[in-house]
Amino acid sequence: MIRRVALILALLCLPSLGVRAADQADLSADQTLTDYGTGETIARGNARLVDAGLLLTADAIRFNQRTQVAVAEGNVVLTRIGDRLLADQVSFNRKDGSFTAINLRVGRFPYYIEGPRAEGNRKEVIVHDATVSYREPGSWQPTIKARTLSYSPGRYLRLSGANVGIGDYRPLPVSRVGQDLASEPSFANTSLDGGYRRKLGAYVDAAMNIPIIPGASAGPDLGIYTARGVMLGPVATYNLTSGDDHAVGYLKSGYIHDFGSRNPDVLGQSVPADRGYAEWHHNQQVTPELSVNADMNWSTDSEVIRDFRSKEFVPVQEPDNFIEATYAHADMIGSLFARLQPDRYYPVQERLPELRFDLLPTALGGGVYVRFNSGLAHLQESPPAGGAHLAADRFDTFLGISRTFTQNGVFDFTPVAGARYTHYWNTEGATSAGGAGRALGEIGFDADMKASAVFDYENPLWHINGLRHLITPTLSYRYIPQGDRAASAIPPIDRNTFTNYLPIMELGDMRSIDQLQASNVLRVGFNNTLQTRDKAYGSRDLLTFNLDEDFRFKRAPGQTDFSDIHAEITATPARWLELRLEDAVSTRRAAQRAIDADVTIHEGDVWMARFGVGYLSDKYGTFFVPGLGNNPIVGVDTYHLELRARLNEVYEGFVRGDYDARDHLFVNQYYGVEQKISNTWILEYAVVFSSGPNNGNGHFGLEVNLNLIRF
Repeated sequence: MIRRVALILALLCLPSLGVRAADQADLSADQTLTDYGTGETIARGNARLVDAGLLLTADAIRFNQRTQVAVAEGNVVLTRIGDRLLADQVSFNRKDGSFTAINLRVGRFPYYIEGPRAEGNRKEVIVHDATVSYREPGSWQPTIKARTLSYSPGRYLRLSGANVGIGDYRPLPVSRVGQDLASEPSFANTSLDGGYRRKLGAYVDAAMNIPIIPGASAGPDLGIYTARGVMLGPVATYNLTSGDDHAVGYLKSGYIHDFGSRNPDVLGQSVPADRGYAEWHHNQQVTPELSVNADMNWSTDSEVIRDFRSKEFVPVQEPDNFIEATYAHADMIGSLFARLQPDRYYPVQERLPELRFDLLPTALGGGVYVRFNSGLAHLQESPPAGGAHLAADRFDTFLGISRTFTQNGVFDFTPVAGARYTHYWNTEGATSAGGAGRALGEIGFDADMKASAVFDYENPLWHINGLRHLITPTLSYRYIPQGDRAASAIPPIDRNTFTNYLPIMELGDMRSIDQLQASNVLRVGFNNTLQTRDKAYGSRDLLTFNLDEDFRFKRAPGQTDFSDIHAEITATPARWLELRLEDAVSTRRAAQRAIDADVTIHEGDVWMARFGVGYLSDKYGTFFVPGLGNNPIVGVDTYHLELRARLNEVYEGFVRGDYDARDHLFVNQYYGVEQKISNTWILEYAVVFSSGPNNGNGHFGLEVNLNLIRF
C-alpha cells in the first residue's frame, strides 16, 4: 500500500519537474504536461530542450519520447555549436539531428540569411527561396536572392538560381554562387566612383565582383567619361584553398577608345587612341615549403593609369613585372625569379630568368657560422630613351664566415671574412667585349656595446612612470680591395641607383654587383632608446634616436672622406602624439641634405592632424643611366597636410594638401566629407584642385566615390 501511494505521488510531481530522456536530453518550462499514452510532453513558457551540442528554446515545445521528435513554436531559437538559427517553427529529430523550419533566419558574420522554408542536419542547412544580405537587411545593403541556398556553419555558403543587387533591386543573374565562409568574402573591389574633372569630363566608374565558384568572383568594370569615352574591362578576385595549397590574388583591366585630348607619354611620343591596361597580382602557398608570387602590369602607354586611375598611379608610378617561385627548407632557400618588361616606357633590368640558391647562416661548430649563395642569370636591358642594349649571362657566388665573441652580454665582436666570384659571358654593351671573370674578397668586423641607465622620474600628465635609457654604440668595418676589377668588360645592368641612405657594406648583400667599387670604410653608429613602464604590460618606447656615419679610407670618384650624418628619430611621448624624422646632414658644410618627417596628433578615431615635410638637396651630384649618361639629381621641397574629424556617427570631414615650395603651388588639394551608409558603404564627396606640369598644368574636379567598407 505504501509503495503504491509513493508511486502515485511521484507521477503527480513529474509534470512540474520536467522530463529527462533516457539519453540525457532535458526538457523544461514554466509548465509541462505529459501524455503517457502517446509519450508526448508539452512544455509552455520559456520552454528549453537541452541536448549534446544543442539548445532549443521557444514559447512552446512538444517532445515525443518515442519518436524523439521535438516541435517548437513561437520565438524559436535553435543553437548548435558554431551556429544560431531563429524561426517561427522548428521540428527537430534527435535520432539523426535533422530538422525542418518555417520562416528561418540565420547568420554568420557578415552574412544574414532568411527564407520561408528550410531543412537541415548537423552539418548543413538548406534554405528555399532564400535572401542573403550583407551585414543586415536594408534598402542599401548588398543582397542575393536564391532559389536554393546550402549553408554549412563556418565552412561554405552555396546558392543556385540567384540574382545579385542592392536591397530589393537585384538585376544581375548568376546560375551558381559559392562562398568559403572560412575566408574573406568574395565581393571584393566592389566600388562606384563618379564626379567631374576637366580632363575627363563628368564621369562614373563602377566595378562589381560576382561569385562564380567557391572562393572566386569576377565581373565588369565600366567607366563612362564624357570627355574621353567608355572604358570597359573584366575584374576578378580569388581566395582558393585546396589542402595545403592556398592562392589569393586579383585581376584588373580596362580598354577605351579615347577621343579626348591626349598628352605625350614619358618619352615624348604620341599616345594612341586605343588605350588599355591589365594588372594581375598573385600570392600562392603551394606547400609549406613552396610559394609562388607574381605581379604583372601591362599598358598601351605610360599615361593610361595616370589619366584614368590616378589614385593607383600616385603610390606606384613605375609598376613592376615579376614572377617568382621560392622553396624554403630548414636553413636553405632556392628560388627561380623572372623580371619582365612587357612595355618600353621605364628602364627595367630584366632577368630571364635567375636561378638562385641561398644557404642561411649555419653553425659549423665552435661558434663559427657560414653563409653561402649562388646564382645563374640571363640579364638584359633596353634603355627606353635610346642608348646601347645591355645583356649578359652571369654566374655569381659568395661564401662568408663569421664568429661572434661576447663579453658578459655587454660587448659583442664579430670578425667576418668573405669571397665573391662573378663570371660574365655573352655580353653586350660593355666597353670591352668578351666577358670577364672577377674574384673579390672582404674582411672586416661588426661590434656593439650595450649599456643602460634607470631614472626615477614621474610625470602623470605624460603617463611616465620611470625612465630607462638604452644606448648601443656600434662599429662596422669592411675592406674590399679592387672592387672595380674588370669593370670595362661588364655591362652595368645591376648598377648603383640613387639613394640618400648609407650603402650596404656586406659584400654578399650588394645587389649592384655589375658596378662595384673598392671599399675601405668604417661605420660608426649610436642607437638610443628611451622607455617607460607601460600600464598594461612591460615597457613603452618614448623615443628612439639613432645616428650613423661612414669614415671612408678609400673613396670612389666624387666621394668625400666622411659620409653625411644620418639620423632616425621616432617619438611617441603620449598615445595621442607621434613624431618621425629621417635626416641627413653634410658634415663638411653643416648643410641639410635630406629630410623626411611627419608629426601626427590624434584623439582616438575622433580627429587626426598630420603634417609632413619632404626635402632633398640638389647637391647630391649625379647618377648614371645607360643611354643617358650621368644625370643630375633634382631636389624636392614639399609639404603635406592632412586633417580628419568625425562629425557624428555618420559623417567625417577631411582635408588633404601637398605644397611644392620650389614651384610655389599646391600640387593637390582635397576637401571632402565621408558618409557611412548602413554600416556597409562609405560615400565620399570631394572637391579637388590640382596644379603643376605633372597634373596637366592644373585642373578642377568633383569626386563622388562609393565603396564597401568590407564585402
